[in-house]
Formats: sequence, structure tokens, C-alpha cells
Amino acid sequence: MQSLHFSKKTDFLLYFFLIPLLLSCTHKSAFVLDVPDFYPGEMLESSSGDIRYFAFTSDQKGALSNFFEKNGDASLLIQITPLKVRTSSADPDAAFSFGFFYDSANRKSEIQSLPVVTDYLKKYEGSSFALAFCFSTEKGVPAGFFIKSSSKVSLDSAKILRAFVGHDFSGEIPIFAFAPNGGTNNGTDDFRGASLAFNSINSREGLMPTITVKFSDANGRQKLAFDGEVLYIRRTSEPVEIPTAALKSPFSVVTYPDEESYPVSVLLSASDKNLLTFAQGKKNVLVPIKVDPGLIMKWSRNTWRGNDYELFEWDRFPGVLFFDISTYAVQDDFFRRLAFFVEKAGYKGRLLSDSELKGKHGYNAHDYKADDLARFFEKARLENFPLNGKELLLKEILAYNGVIKISSNGEVTAGLGAAISISQESPAYLRTTFIAHEGWHGIFFIDEEFRNTVASIYYTIDPQTLAYLRKYFQVTPTLNYDVRDDYLMKNEFMAYLLQQPLSSTATYFVNMAKREHSQQMAKREADYIIETSGIGFESAATLLDEYVSDRWNLNAGRVWLITR
Repeated sequence: MQSLHFSKKTDFLLYFFLIPLLLSCTHKSAFVLDVPDFYPGEMLESSSGDIRYFAFTSDQKGALSNFFEKNGDASLLIQITPLKVRTSSADPDAAFSFGFFYDSANRKSEIQSLPVVTDYLKKYEGSSFALAFCFSTEKGVPAGFFIKSSSKVSLDSAKILRAFVGHDFSGEIPIFAFAPNGGTNNGTDDFRGASLAFNSINSREGLMPTITVKFSDANGRQKLAFDGEVLYIRRTSEPVEIPTAALKSPFSVVTYPDEESYPVSVLLSASDKNLLTFAQGKKNVLVPIKVDPGLIMKWSRNTWRGNDYELFEWDRFPGVLFFDISTYAVQDDFFRRLAFFVEKAGYKGRLLSDSELKGKHGYNAHDYKADDLARFFEKARLENFPLNGKELLLKEILAYNGVIKISSNGEVTAGLGAAISISQESPAYLRTTFIAHEGWHGIFFIDEEFRNTVASIYYTIDPQTLAYLRKYFQVTPTLNYDVRDDYLMKNEFMAYLLQQPLSSTATYFVNMAKREHSQQMAKREADYIIETSGIGFESAATLLDEYVSDRWNLNAGRVWLITR
């Protein structure tokens, strides 16, 4: 969600403008609702003791109902300036509250049982603040709202916006936003009632909301805790989005353990409706969820939009698509023929038939750049080759997201981006390694400067160290890489060095050299790695780690900013 500023309109805002009011006074004011294609109407304001009521006219309720129905949610945001704070022994902090009423005739008795939003004026000492309150999807559009305070305040403005919950300090005025169950501004963000305003599950009809986090600086890490589940976020200058579908308990109180301050903004708001775009009779997902890869590893299948796979896009590297696929068998249907066509020695450039593929192993995780994907599908078109259903779906997904382009005559050419795949069938520790390994491939495919840096290190590494890796790629049956492909060798060299933390690099390659099939099929080269304790690999990985750390705040073994 965008930062909320009172000086700027956005295309999803409906604006209320209120003449500044003194809450201690009793008079009538014009209440103007500015809605596109809606003639502004006035609403009478009334008061009773410390409570002031604002009832929507029938025309205003109609406009609000249209807004609510169109978007599926709404919030009322009011700006308050305390003018003369009155405290007492019973109310030392000068409580201020506001809420909705639904029965205009019995509003005075009704509000005793309705949720309210509460803040305390004493802490503001004359400065302005803003409170937002979500409409409830169960109750719908209210008849109006009320504010309650024994102190003098200026009610500066009120606006109808899309629903949001949390806080935002990025503008001139601090904003605190609440779910339909209300609450008290006490320094936490309470998402417990958010299911009353947003979808609580992902389905083909609706999506769970997204949390957007902004930081005042790009240094260090930030902890966010959701009912005991702690996220560690490396601060960046750009907002970080956390789909609530990735969390175990998203609708809970958000706390900030071990921190003296919290992020400048944490806002829960509706997810992009375009994520509900499907293919093939509304069965298959076409639009990826933009996300940090650190959230994919433990993403539950229960919140997938589809059955066989979930589709993601790397939030920091547009066009790099992540497929998380239910099983190895389904993953093979998507990518095995591609694997042989693109990388397998003795098969490159060929489209193997289903009978030829039978019994052959592709990979447990996959990565492909845009031009290789385009070559595969163009060759299939030219040869009228019968692709399976998952391959045809893959083609549609890639075309929809611009990774490949399909002309009016059916010709397939490369677009921008890459495709990466992992499987839920892989154990957790392998999923972590695979996401790191394949993630580095994704960056390699789309970033020329990174490719040039890798090449400079590849050509200066100890030749005997490199000879072992090339031999290992060649003789390992599950890999069977074409070692004559210079691009492929540099790409895999880089990914194998960066797939684990730097502290584990030397040990990883020494253990690899000690494996039975290394000793049987590449003994001379493997023994050199053991004798030198893998120092050649560690030295090269150190150079790569320094580069990716300086450029992207990433490290060997970590392509994500969020861990948990």
C-alpha cells in the first residue's frame, strides 16, 4: 500500500472534507463527500455530551456501498489535532475514541456494545495524528461514525480509503490503523481482527492480504514476531512485502522483539486482485506472487492458489519466476524434456519423445534463461512436436509474464527473465540449498555485470581445482553437463560456490571429492582437492561473496533478505 499523505490524492481514495470542529461545541456543519460521479451532499452533525455523531446521508451511503462492493473493503481515516487536553484522576492520559454506528435511531445505546478505536491525547501535546478504522465485511457500510473525548480537539479531515491495518510514520502525520474489532494504540500492530476485513484463506475467489514494511534506514536487521514466529528482515531502502499466506499466524499481534524502535511503516492491506488471473478454465495460476525467496522455503501448500504448483516472482529481480511444485513427478512433466534439450550432454538441442524420456532423470531443481526457453518452444512449433499439458501450461505462463514472446504467426522468441523450479518433495535442508543455487542462476541469467565478474574469477581460479569441478560435472550421472558449453560451466561454477555459506565451502568440496563416485571416476582430480583442503574453491567463493554482498546485500548461501 502506498504511504498515506493528507496532501496527496490517489486513484483509490474517496475524500471526506470536514470543516474543523471544536468537539466541546454544539452546532451543525456541512459534511461533504467527494466521490467521482457523485454530487456532493451535506450531512448534519449532532452531539450528546462528550460524543459527536456524523451520520451518512442516503446518497453518501449509496456511494460508500458502491466503493465497498467494488473493492471488497474500506477504511475511515480521520485526522485529529488536540487543542486543549483535559486530564483527570480517572483519565490521566485524556482518552480519545471513535467508532461506527449502524442504527441511526438508536445510536446512543448501540455504541455501548460496538468496538472502538482508542488513543490518548496527552502524548500528542497539540500535534496532529490520524486513526483509521476498517469496515467489517460482516456488518457492511455503517450509518455513520462517532468521536468521543472530554478534551477540545480539531477534527481536521476524514477520508474513505481501501482497508489497511498497522502504522505509518512516513508522512508528516503519524497514522495508526485498526481492524474492525477496534483496539488501543499502545505501540503494537494488532492484526487479530483482520479476518473481519480481509480473506483469511487463499482461494480462487479471494486472497489473503499482504504486509508492506518500510524502514527509516538500510542498515542492520529488523525482527518482526507473529505469535511466536519471528522474521528477520535485512533492512533495505525499498519496501519489503510479506504475503500473509507465507506466515503460520498472520492474524496476530505484531511485536518487535529486541528492538528499541520499530519500522517506519508496517501496513496490512489487500493483495493485488490480478493475482486471481487464471488459465485453462480457472484451474491454473498465471500471475506470480512477488516475494522474497526466503519466504518460499516454508510456504505451506495449504495456502497455494492452485493444486500442483504455486508461482512466485523474485521481488528484487523482475522476471525471475519461481515454480514451487508439489512432487518430482509433476516437476518432471514441466521441465524434464527442457533439461535434456538445454543441458544434458548427448541430448542438447533435441526434443526427446515421451518414450525416450522414460526412466531418465532430469534434475531435482531447475533453472532456464529466456532464450533457452524460447528455443525449446520454437523448435516444438517448427517440428509440430506434441508437448504435454504441463509444458503447454508453462509456455502460457512464460508468455503471460514476458519471459518469452509469441508473435501473431506463433513464432516464439526470448523476452526478459528466467524460470526456476523446486519441489515440495525435497526435504527442508535441500529446499534451502536449491533456492540458493537456483536463485544465483536466476541473477546470472539477467545480469551481465554479474556474468562478467563470474567469468573473471572462473578464468583465474587454480586450474587443477577447476579441473575437478569440470570432471565432476561430466561424470556424475544425475548431472551429465555438457562441459564444452562455456556459458553453462561458468554458471554452474558460480552456483556451486555460492549455494552454501562461505564457512562451509571448503568442507563441502572436500566431502564431494571423498565420495565414492568421485574417487572412482575422477580420483586424480579429487585427490588434489583433498590434499589442498579445498582452498581453491574457498578463495574463489570469497571473491564472489564480497561482490554479491557489496552489490545486493546477499551472501554465499543466502539469496534472500528474510529468514525465519
